Amino acid sequence: MMKSLYVFLLFISMSTFAGMSEKPDQWYVVTDRVMGGSSNLEADFEDGTFIMTGNVVKKDGGFVRLAHRPEEISKNAKGLKFKARGNNETYEVHLTLKGVKMPPWSYLSSTFNVSENWQEFEISFAEFKKNGYMMAAMKPQNIRDISIAGYGRDFDVNLEFKDVTVF
Repeated sequence: MMKSLYVFLLFISMSTFAGMSEKPDQWYVVTDRVMGGSSNLEADFEDGTFIMTGNVVKKDGGFVRLAHRPEEISKNAKGLKFKARGNNETYEVHLTLKGVKMPPWSYLSSTFNVSENWQEFEISFAEFKKNGYMMAAMKPQNIRDISIAGYGRDFDVNLEFKDVTVF
């Protein structure tokens, strides 16, 4: 079995699609390996779809994320919309805010459950819950990073998502 290379930044240059997904090369991988964990994540982009595969190991961390730093989000934005399918697991959307000095320990999160069939998810910013110490107010224009994450328990990651937009 070929040993995989785990990196903080994953640059992908392929075709584009609507919303934040127009620039797949601006999404990047982050795992708990930044703090001594042993979770793994590989990400690909094919035919307008992000594909996340790997595993989350709860001991010494317990997270993997595919993250994006949007250029600007309107103060009038209400939430995020995307389509996803996967391995019948629960995943999370994480938001980190400008002015918060300790991501990934301080973030907002909302969960979503996937099946093997494509589903559309529409998550209002009001549904996100605080995790860790939050200094900045949750206003759409304060969002620094948006991540699709596997978090908090031992499990295999097998997730596809596409058409990520702010509504």
